[in-house]
Amino acid sequence: MKFLVLVAFFAALVFITQASPIAEEIHSAELSSIAVEPMEMLNSAPRSCTPSSCYNLCRRLGWRTGSCNGQRQCVCRR
Repeated sequence: MKFLVLVAFFAALVFITQASPIAEEIHSAELSSIAVEPMEMLNSAPRSCTPSSCYNLCRRLGWRTGSCNGQRQCVCRR
């Protein structure tokens, strides 16, 4: 029993020393402005909706049925 208490104390000591903050500040490389701007291409990506893929997607999400609308977006219905 004393052995388990000693092991638990040692493990707690190791965890506390590993969790302590670092004394010196870590400098990270700055990202260019291009890397942090949102991608415009994702908003204008062509949508391809097929009836079978839309139906299967809606069924997996728990909806009763689904179909593609005029903008080729999948619309799920109960």
